[in-house]
Amino acid sequence: MATTRPVLIGLLIASLLGTASPALAYNESSARRDCDDKIVHWGNEYSDARYDDVQDTGWDSYDLNGRVRANRDGKDHAFTCKVRYREVVSWNVNQDALGGKDDSHKKRDRALAIGAGVVGLVALAAMMSGNKNGDKANEKPSDSELAQNQKRESYATGTGGNPLSDTQYLRQECSQVLQRHLDDDHGAVKSLSLFSTNLNGRNLTGDGQVIFVQGGSRNLTYSCNFDRTGRIYDGFYNYRR
Repeated sequence: MATTRPVLIGLLIASLLGTASPALAYNESSARRDCDDKIVHWGNEYSDARYDDVQDTGWDSYDLNGRVRANRDGKDHAFTCKVRYREVVSWNVNQDALGGKDDSHKKRDRALAIGAGVVGLVALAAMMSGNKNGDKANEKPSDSELAQNQKRESYATGTGGNPLSDTQYLRQECSQVLQRHLDDDHGAVKSLSLFSTNLNGRNLTGDGQVIFVQGGSRNLTYSCNFDRTGRIYDGFYNYRR
């Protein structure tokens, strides 16, 4: 009888482990839930999210489009949400109600009534490997880009000193990563300007403005978190009204 309790505990643990695996799966319902957490609960301004199109892009990644009810006017507004590797990397809600002046999402100054994105290594690595630069991939790097690349390599190997004392380098790294994310999240970027930078330890924050190729501009706030080698590992951006 002395072995009954350990055996029962062992069976219970095995049973729990056996039922835990399905819970770890990520599917369309998971992506909808994560997008709901960002859009429907954003300042309690929107409710009743309905998904019209959900695309499984592989590797626990989804592109979602739908409609949401705006409390301010009681009308439906189109929204988009992107999930990359189980992480919501961007979301936005169209400022104009469906059936209004612009339902196309093509005018960026209208489409980005609210929006945000995550600046992280997972999403960045996916974009780098997917080549989001288009024709620019074949262009020769500029002198400033070459200098930035050399600094990045020297800081990564520890031969370039302390990257956290090089604010200009950190600012350029943050700008480059932000533009990559903006290109992927909301369309081709014509220009990105960082107006202010504040370095607190390993966290660089500030304000800026993005101008899109298809038209429109947005003011934004940003944060880039660096490790000791000057590599960005996390961050975010938010559009300002």
